[in-house]
Amino acid sequence: MPDDTPAYQAYQIELQKRQIAATNMRRDQTQVMRSRLRMQVAMYLRELAKGTPEQDLSAAFLSYRTDDLRPLVLNRWRDYLAELPANDPVFGPWKQLSSVAADDYAARSQELLQVWKTENGDPATFANQHALASATPKWNPRVLAAIEAQPPTSPVELADVYGKMFAELNRQWLQALLDVSLGAVEGVAVITDEDGRYEPINSAVNAQLRRHLYEPGTPTAMDDELASTLLNRTVRDNLNGKEGAIHGLQLSDAGSPPRAMVLTETVPEQPFRIFVRGNPISRGEVVQPHFLTALTSTTATPTIFPDGKRRRALAESIVDPNNPLSRRVFVNWVWQQHFGRGLVRTPDDFGTRSQPPTHPELLDYLASTFLESGGSLKQLHRQIMLSRVYQQGSVENLEARNADADNELLWRMPRRRLDLEAMRDSMLAVSGELDVAEIGGRPFELRSHPAVPRRSVYGFVNRDIVSSLASTFDVADANTCTAQRPETTVPQQTLFALNSPFIQDRAAAFAKLSVDIEDRATRVAAMYQRAFGRPPSHEERQAATEFLGDAASDGGTWDQLAHVLLASNEFIFVD
Repeated sequence: MPDDTPAYQAYQIELQKRQIAATNMRRDQTQVMRSRLRMQVAMYLRELAKGTPEQDLSAAFLSYRTDDLRPLVLNRWRDYLAELPANDPVFGPWKQLSSVAADDYAARSQELLQVWKTENGDPATFANQHALASATPKWNPRVLAAIEAQPPTSPVELADVYGKMFAELNRQWLQALLDVSLGAVEGVAVITDEDGRYEPINSAVNAQLRRHLYEPGTPTAMDDELASTLLNRTVRDNLNGKEGAIHGLQLSDAGSPPRAMVLTETVPEQPFRIFVRGNPISRGEVVQPHFLTALTSTTATPTIFPDGKRRRALAESIVDPNNPLSRRVFVNWVWQQHFGRGLVRTPDDFGTRSQPPTHPELLDYLASTFLESGGSLKQLHRQIMLSRVYQQGSVENLEARNADADNELLWRMPRRRLDLEAMRDSMLAVSGELDVAEIGGRPFELRSHPAVPRRSVYGFVNRDIVSSLASTFDVADANTCTAQRPETTVPQQTLFALNSPFIQDRAAAFAKLSVDIEDRATRVAAMYQRAFGRPPSHEERQAATEFLGDAASDGGTWDQLAHVLLASNEFIFVD
């Protein structure tokens, strides 16, 4: 439980305020949407009567207006009617007439209507519908009366008959609710529960119809979470804004307690089927969830993943010691981070069409030792970084260059440019500002000014909006899987190094670190040592001294020298 601090109390008050606003809007607007759907039954039945195929919900249209057909609702009506028996009192006539030929539809519908009326018997047996104990015959009388009043000559016309009937039924129900509610107003004469004016509510015939509109599981009766995905665009945008305000408060408010993301897995309500040619509405045979058969022993039967634990079972299969591919992919990725290129040049493709490893025995050795170490990433880094190949410099060798122009044999350490995160952290470290004491916590805005002196790994990444800084320095798109970042050299990178307030501020802080060193040459040497890890050459020391001239120890000229060092290729590139 978080400490009951004033900041936490203020956070709780604001959180409750925002949650109530979002809940109120979701409750009211989803109820409005469901009421509209109950008045639009004709629209959906008409589409089914036309033979409209099942809708692909993987790319559902999300911007709705009131009169738009919702693909999800159409599929719900399709599935619901398919499950109803042919003798259903309300939709039995719909089911029976669905198999009638078009040229015989008008005549056959009238013949069946007479049969249904005969099977219902004497109407007097189900009269007095205002009574609470009223009865219903085999076929719903309002359905038969609607078909008789507007004889259909096609399935589309029958859909209109049903739609008109359900719309009138729902209108009567809503009006009756209002009327009986007004009857409870103080000073109004009390009406008995079986008064004739209560027929729209008490009628068993009407209740039989309303069941298909209001009972849970019916097409128009859905929970708020599902219904909120079907709201009109304007309403949904406003609701998303209120829910986003809750998320923003939890993310940034000073009183918000720390929280961790938790993943839960629900048991699917239907079996998994193969999508023929990738089409989600072209379903093939039923399949059970299990690991890839291509990576399973040909003599072993794949183990079926248990319900509710399928993600865990998949993760365990990926890291299983009997799966040789995962650890090779992993050590290749780690190698790529150190050398710029993996032993397999296609880190996201280890298939038959990928490039073979440049050092297959080394890849196997690293994968084996990684397994033996229990998957220790620290041990893997140590193993690579203590090797002679890692510790060599990027020194050019003409003879080796002629023999191996692409450096596949790693006769020199590949020269690599720092990525954006490492460059930012390095500048903060050299300027003495990097905060390494605080671990974890809330993310921060990388572009904030003044800069937050935390490691870039804690920077907030907006999946919807890629910042111009990130794109300039080839940061991976957070919405896609990027096995290897591209490397580009564009003018914007140089302009950032020259004009960025971030680098200028770091340069000022860097210069201030050595302000107490009185001897200029010693101070210049200290700055070179801190920035590059080496003393300046004679030429560099002389050039720096000439540049500084008679500048004061805390003047802007020293800031400019620090800026030159931070923006130099030697700082940005790792040799």
